[in-house]
Amino acid sequence: MSLIDFIKKRKDVTYEESEGINLAVFLISEYKDRKFSFKGFNNKYSGVSGQDILKLLQDEMDSLLILYRYSTKVKKYTDKNGISHLNIKLLGRAGTMHRYNPLDIEINIKTEYRPL
Repeated sequence: MSLIDFIKKRKDVTYEESEGINLAVFLISEYKDRKFSFKGFNNKYSGVSGQDILKLLQDEMDSLLILYRYSTKVKKYTDKNGISHLNIKLLGRAGTMHRYNPLDIEINIKTEYRPL
């Protein structure tokens, strides 16, 4: 657990990583009744449902001219109110080396907390 997680009183913090986008698609379908915020390469969206976020993700990947190798980093936690949250970071690498490349991209997907 990081210092920020401790200060914000987050519990049950878990990290997962995988190659490809299968983990992201699985977790989005697991949280399909929640609203998401989506920050892609060109556009930013908020208040998007779980079904629509998969369509936006597919459109974002289809609009790119370069084929990327994606890796997924996921952070799941429970906030101080007992609500489960999810942060997904999709990293697209254009090259084969793990050094800086200006063509690399990053897509962020987060669950939103909206009180009723």
